[in-house]
Amino acid sequence: MSLDIHERDIGPELCQTCAACCRVTFKLRDTTTRYRRFLRQIGYTLLPLQPPGQQDCCQGRHDATVDMGYCQNLAIVQQPDSVRYGCRIYGTGELPDLCAEFNCVSWAKANDSYSEKNALLVSAQRSFDRQRGRLYED
Repeated sequence: MSLDIHERDIGPELCQTCAACCRVTFKLRDTTTRYRRFLRQIGYTLLPLQPPGQQDCCQGRHDATVDMGYCQNLAIVQQPDSVRYGCRIYGTGELPDLCAEFNCVSWAKANDSYSEKNALLVSAQRSFDRQRGRLYED
């Protein structure tokens, strides 16, 4: 997939069809297999996933990502042929500054991660392409 999405393309209509930035994740640096197993055992989704039948991905130390799922304030509305997203606290004065100021393209450029490897941008690009009527096969 080629990225051609720009900062100016990010707006409410696009966000309502993407919501990738509303998935809460955080990185853990230099984790041990013991700690990764612990997190999985208490119910967290940890990436990389462990292979079926194994308790962990490997025996080595490495960075891992904790996937907390979608923000508790995200409203997900299933429609006949699509999904729409909305924020329950947008416009209430309770919206965190990070959410209010966030632009996934700007963030990616500032962090030198504007590439097809950035899952957030790929999701935004797909939503943008659907808006423009451009579809493609996965």
